[in-house]
Amino acid sequence: MNRWALVLLGALLLLGGRSALAAEQRTDDVDRALQAEMDRLFALRTSDPQAFVAQTRSLDALAPPVSVTQREFLQFLRANRSALEGRLAEAAEGAKPLADTAEDPRLRLRAGAFVVNMLAGTREFEDGLRRLAVLLRAHPTPDPALLDEQRVLWATAAVLYNELGQHAMSVEYADRALSAGPTPREACGMKTYKAMARLSLGDTSLTQADFDAADADCRAGREAVFGQGFLSLTFARFLRDRGRSDEALRLLEDRIGSIESTRYPRLVAEAYALDAELLLAAGRMTEAERQAQQAIQTSKDTPTSLPVAMAEKVLFEIHRQRGDASGALRHLHRHVAANRALAEENLTKERAFRTVQHESLQREQQLALATERNRVLDLEATIAKAESRNAVVLAIVLLLTVAGLMVWARRLWNDAKRMREIAQTDPLTGVATRQHFNELATAALALGHTQGRPLMLVGFDLDHFQGVNDRHGHRAGDVVLRAISEAVRAVPAPLPCIIGRIGGEEFAVLLDGATEAQAASYAEALRLAIASTEADVEGGLRVAVTASFGLSGTHEGGHDLQALLDLSDRALYRAKHGGRDRIVAADSTSAVDAA
Repeated sequence: MNRWALVLLGALLLLGGRSALAAEQRTDDVDRALQAEMDRLFALRTSDPQAFVAQTRSLDALAPPVSVTQREFLQFLRANRSALEGRLAEAAEGAKPLADTAEDPRLRLRAGAFVVNMLAGTREFEDGLRRLAVLLRAHPTPDPALLDEQRVLWATAAVLYNELGQHAMSVEYADRALSAGPTPREACGMKTYKAMARLSLGDTSLTQADFDAADADCRAGREAVFGQGFLSLTFARFLRDRGRSDEALRLLEDRIGSIESTRYPRLVAEAYALDAELLLAAGRMTEAERQAQQAIQTSKDTPTSLPVAMAEKVLFEIHRQRGDASGALRHLHRHVAANRALAEENLTKERAFRTVQHESLQREQQLALATERNRVLDLEATIAKAESRNAVVLAIVLLLTVAGLMVWARRLWNDAKRMREIAQTDPLTGVATRQHFNELATAALALGHTQGRPLMLVGFDLDHFQGVNDRHGHRAGDVVLRAISEAVRAVPAPLPCIIGRIGGEEFAVLLDGATEAQAASYAEALRLAIASTEADVEGGLRVAVTASFGLSGTHEGGHDLQALLDLSDRALYRAKHGGRDRIVAADSTSAVDAA
């Protein structure tokens, strides 16, 4: 089962409901016995998928039904069977004709939502999003005649947008589905996805009562995978994020058996990885190591998945605390590789979403332009027929022209805004420019001062970087800077942070709420990541560099950015003169022991 199996599992659980064949279309050419059997199988699809797959094969030997709607419904059942057997591309191709031209509008809409899910499963994100956008534009408000199918559509949108990282949109469509009279089982799934999305958004209004309400629906609908599985895991993350790690650990230890019984690898692996993280925080290192290894073993078919990234981070920290530098470095490499793969997948999903969003905006602009052209043509025809009304028509034309100029001005303003956003990111390294870093850091320090929260500044400078430019050229130097910035961004920060390039080969990281020990540990992880990075320059040559670090904090420099930068620079200078490739704190004269 691939990493997108979560989308498919959620969709197939949520796409329940009545028969997709409208009762009002059952005329005399309908085989009522066949229809009763197909209705039974359709309900079986979500309650017992294995039985559905086995029993739908009995319909393959039947002659094609006379009724068009029954033939189409039978085709939809077969497409569902293909999906449950893992043949997603085949399932999508079987349902596309129904989504486009099915005689029954209910089946047409349900098949459309089904195709969107299959395309997501085959990672054809752009095609799936295009089809979803068309369906959502066609169904902006509830229609009593299509409410069951619209609920399926909105549930599909909630699932897909959550997986694409568009969590606010996921909440919006989950609410639409919940307002459309879902069954307890469907409500269980939608409330679970809504809780996932709200947690990802950092919604502070999310409370335990929301999870209790979802759990009640899961129990009423006898839904184990969502209730005992995804909902329990999401609630554990909620407790951890609210500083209630002990409760989160007790919850996972209580539910881990139920989660394992779902036999769903990604869910089980994420539970193991989160359990390992919580056990390590509780000081139970041996148990944490065992659960992390379990997470990796369960994810053996997806070695770059989120559970692997979480588990490798735990193992890195365990080996670091044990003083096993070789083991720590090995797990750090694996963690960075998994994180990098996740970042690339997220970038692919974000690119697909933005591409389709841009296409939709272009389509709306084209429609608006065509409408405007038609209005102008109508005005010209009116002028030709009634010369006496020239003054009135001229006024209308002028008004439209002014409106067009206003629209154009608005577009120019938006373009300028986008250019400002581009200017805030250093094009070579992908981190904040010095100016933008200063703006963000100054604001964070001001807020930290108001709230009495400490901040730490980690400054580092690449060692002997000028020698790279001198020996291999500036283009090679750019390749090294790009490789180092990717390695730095892949290292997990212990707290929210701002990363900026403040000089040619000089960088700074502001850690919000960090202690000096946390900053030193993070700096050590950065130092190891940089030292282990080799950049491929022209001619197959691999170049590696090290970095020297200087730490400063608000406990010594106050909440003033320039003061922190000056203290960090002086510490960095001592690190350079102390032999490079080391960490020195502003209030220390020797290298920092990150352990």
